[in-house]
Amino acid sequence: MVACYGMNQFEFDPDKDLKEYKVWLADLAHFPKGLLPLTGYLWTDELTYGQQYACEKLQVPETKGWDERIVDGYSYLAVIECKPEEVPEREKKFRENLRPFIEDFDGMWKKEMGQWMGVVKEFQEFDVENANEIELREHLEDFFNRIHYRWRELHFYYMYPVFTLVWTFGEVCQELLGINQDHAIFKALTSGFDNRLFNVNRDLWRFGDTVKELGLTEIFLKNEDKDIIPKLEQSKAGREWLNEYREWLKVEGWRNIDMWDVSSITWMEDNSLPLRDIKQAIGKGGAFSLDAERKRLGKEREKAEKEVLAKVPADKRDWFEKLMRVAQRGSVFSEEHNWYLDQQVAAISRRIFLEYGRRFAKAGIIDERDDIFYLLPPEIRKASICMDRIDLRPYVKQRKEERERYLKIEPKPFLGDMSKFPDVAKKNPLIRVVASPPKVKPELKADLYAASSAPGVVEGIARVILRERDLDQLQPGDILVTVATAVPWTPAFSIIKGVVTNAGGGLSHAVLVAREYAIPACVGTREATKKIKTGDRIRVDGNQGAVYILEKAK
Repeated sequence: MVACYGMNQFEFDPDKDLKEYKVWLADLAHFPKGLLPLTGYLWTDELTYGQQYACEKLQVPETKGWDERIVDGYSYLAVIECKPEEVPEREKKFRENLRPFIEDFDGMWKKEMGQWMGVVKEFQEFDVENANEIELREHLEDFFNRIHYRWRELHFYYMYPVFTLVWTFGEVCQELLGINQDHAIFKALTSGFDNRLFNVNRDLWRFGDTVKELGLTEIFLKNEDKDIIPKLEQSKAGREWLNEYREWLKVEGWRNIDMWDVSSITWMEDNSLPLRDIKQAIGKGGAFSLDAERKRLGKEREKAEKEVLAKVPADKRDWFEKLMRVAQRGSVFSEEHNWYLDQQVAAISRRIFLEYGRRFAKAGIIDERDDIFYLLPPEIRKASICMDRIDLRPYVKQRKEERERYLKIEPKPFLGDMSKFPDVAKKNPLIRVVASPPKVKPELKADLYAASSAPGVVEGIARVILRERDLDQLQPGDILVTVATAVPWTPAFSIIKGVVTNAGGGLSHAVLVAREYAIPACVGTREATKKIKTGDRIRVDGNQGAVYILEKAK
């Protein structure tokens, strides 16, 4: 048995775990560089609970969620399969539990998020810096009870029905219309929708427009990001711009640069972080492209709706339309839930644990504030009151050395028998939608094939980027090649002209955002970052789900 960072509850036992589960998949989409101890504990603890909670509450027919292990610093997940004799009864209950989501998903989601954001605001307003030891410890326990587990309950309780219904809609379209989820009409039906995350990107573009109106362009384009704010402070126009910008950050600043990683910095801590995206918007110029594309996509969607509804038998039309509306909401939910849930929680978590890091460093029980990310919650609790009696530095030292070893290891993409994956994936609605295998079409003679795609064909220079913090390397017109994208990557879609990823499926971030920005995408190719290098000239054929390397970089 092997336990990473002393987390015995997530240790991998090859003899037992490879017998219990057919295959374990590396979660490189969320953590391509592996996990630090604190992030690993929080992520794995909340994810396994939330998955199993939602599947049992909803009675998902063939799965009871995911199990998870941490191996060599990387997250691996496996599907918990139901026994065959359990499936009929679970299937009956699941159909009953799906009905409210079909009838009024928007109403349910809006009500739930209204209540949730009330709790979020309460935590955001808590004064961690001036709380005494008891108050901060109570706040920590409150976080675990009301935030840490609750966000995953909400996350998966809504995600399983939505993704199941998206998949079901695809099957119904195949049955009644002869079109699958790769068909242009299906993509048209599920495109052209706004969501809460796109508002942020629109705001960043608007800030760029205001920069130009106020005559501040040179300050942005001729200075490093970290030097822009001090320069703006020196003029009335600059201060005017900063006042609006800082008010905006009070709402939108709860965002880590690596969304699920509590060890990554937030926009609140470093107000210069969003300036990169504003500079890129200024550099590209013109109107915010998403608004024009949404109007066009909206018209195409309305046209597609009329066409397909006319072809659906009259006795099935009402059911078909209800199912279509939920499937359309799925693409919005897939992005929007990140703003309400994932994004807020990571930032709240970081704020609490950073305060402990500051206090522990001051008390001399760790050397530096950020050493807190090498500790686990039980150890933090142990030292949270009467801090000067405990030395946590040996834990930190040992785990930093462990981390260095892991960084030298190339993670295996899976553990066990990968040939079993297709059958396992069919039993879990989330995996079959977001982590599908590539659809190989030998007749195309492509270098890579996609699991899902966004329509269009484009040729250009590839830019391989593995971390959000390196997106400043992007140039307008590049084709982004990466492991996977997430919310913090979205502004980059305003300047790129194509995207290729290793991981993903029909409802992954990259393919959904690419469709809204009307740029070709091929996601779930498995080996994009291995086969393609920065500077290569490539063709992305989103219509066929194929990628071609036309010319290698010299």
